[in-house]
Amino acid sequence: MWRGFRMNIDDSMDGGFSTDGHRRGPVRAAVSATVGSRLGYLAFALLFAVVTVGAVLPLWLVPFPPLQDLPQHLAAIRILHSYEDPSFGFAEYFQVDLFRTQYLAYYWVCHLLSYVWDVATANLLLISATLVAIPYALACLLRALGRDPAWALFVVPLTYNPHLILGFLNFLAAIPLMLWGLALAVWQQRAYRRWRAVLLGCILVVAFYTHVVPFALLAVGVGLLALGSNLHKTGVGLLPLVPVVPAAIHWLLVSPAGQATATAAGLANGRHPLGFRTWDRALGQLPVWLSDVFAGNHDLLVLKLWGTLLVGVGSVGLVFRCRRAPVDGLQRLQQRLWPLPFLAVVGYFYAPSAYDWIWPIAERFALLAAILVVCLLPRLERVQRTVALSLLVIVCGAHITVAQQALRGFSEEVGDIDGAIAAIPPKQRVVGLIFQRDSNHVRFSPFLHYVALYQARKGGVVMFSFAEFPQSPITFRPENRPPQVRPRWEWLPRTVNPRRDLGYYDYVLVRGGPGQIERQRRSFEEVFRSPHWRVYRNRRRVE
Repeated sequence: MWRGFRMNIDDSMDGGFSTDGHRRGPVRAAVSATVGSRLGYLAFALLFAVVTVGAVLPLWLVPFPPLQDLPQHLAAIRILHSYEDPSFGFAEYFQVDLFRTQYLAYYWVCHLLSYVWDVATANLLLISATLVAIPYALACLLRALGRDPAWALFVVPLTYNPHLILGFLNFLAAIPLMLWGLALAVWQQRAYRRWRAVLLGCILVVAFYTHVVPFALLAVGVGLLALGSNLHKTGVGLLPLVPVVPAAIHWLLVSPAGQATATAAGLANGRHPLGFRTWDRALGQLPVWLSDVFAGNHDLLVLKLWGTLLVGVGSVGLVFRCRRAPVDGLQRLQQRLWPLPFLAVVGYFYAPSAYDWIWPIAERFALLAAILVVCLLPRLERVQRTVALSLLVIVCGAHITVAQQALRGFSEEVGDIDGAIAAIPPKQRVVGLIFQRDSNHVRFSPFLHYVALYQARKGGVVMFSFAEFPQSPITFRPENRPPQVRPRWEWLPRTVNPRRDLGYYDYVLVRGGPGQIERQRRSFEEVFRSPHWRVYRNRRRVE
């Protein structure tokens, strides 16, 4: 991994001259150049580590990261990890079907980590590893392509992007796998090694069972790089794709999630219409789908600075590159991957935005395009590179500062959710009515799924739950499941009639509102109240 950050020897050499202008001896010049290059490499490696780790540090400084789907992921991991534990009572309500989803890899890693840490810490470790791995993996790809690995820092100002805030953790976890896989495929074309082919095949399988979109771009990239001068060389380059083919076919034909994905991709006909955006609407939403995720305009300003610097680096490289070098083998490999960022751009503007329960689709390509376009940035001269890197580090610092302030503000408005959960005994049936689902500091609806925190900590069954959806490895037992709810039920708590709709549940967790439930005191007794949360007990079920 550290090889991805080795700086050019020329950046640290002084031409072999001493400070008084006399020529050094060849041995002293060589030693000085070597020491200088190593010091420069170590200095940049340290800077890279500080910036990338510093970007995820705000997630560890707050008790509740503002990730919308995070409680649902924690609940799913808890069920997988403690399914046989009677103190949680999961076997009464759920059944596990791992191969109906592509999210198997992420959940399984969290399940294994949960033997060492608690579920929440294990999940946060994997989130942090994912966010740190993205720039490191991009640096490896840049080095394999002969580009400047320092430009991998361009992805740090995109750390707090809408996919993270929405809690699309599987999608994010597949991105470093995509980048590492592409780097391996490039090195494989530069110098074939059997172990690389085996490792690339493993990465493809793991990426497939993490998320389909980054996997698809990885598979396309492997195919583009495999296009050789003869049929034999092309076939050898495509061999790593062979192990993933049966897994993909099984998922597309058997899994409900696979069938829905095939329909969304235009590979099959579906029962629901595809949802598309207009081109101008997609263009207007582009900042939101990159990193404009906090209240106020500070992160939008950082995004504008990031875009200006990105365009500036590309423009300076083109202007000062007066004489083009002859096309060699490495440049041909670079050219073979040029279609990838353009495919991601096309996917963002022209792919469907939604199908049935799948959302968003096209919007995911914005982040992938922004990451892949970094691979097109040229090398700069030493002074230009130093200036650009200094500005880039400043932009990274501004992004981290804005994120830290927003996350701290969100944690303060969470309120006493710990007290609300403590008021409910273990293994209960709990429903959430989230009237106040939005935040004053973070966009989207980070409180929407907070009822699932109860399930992650104390077991039982909750509603709303991702077990309703085909992409979940957890499904309800038909004979003992909560009453089915209409689409977007969790968004419409004011339409819920407690006496008619909540008879199945033992407790009700309420944020905001409290709506109709406060007027039905004969049926529901308030057992906990704080400025943000209330808990009601169903008298008919719990005495």
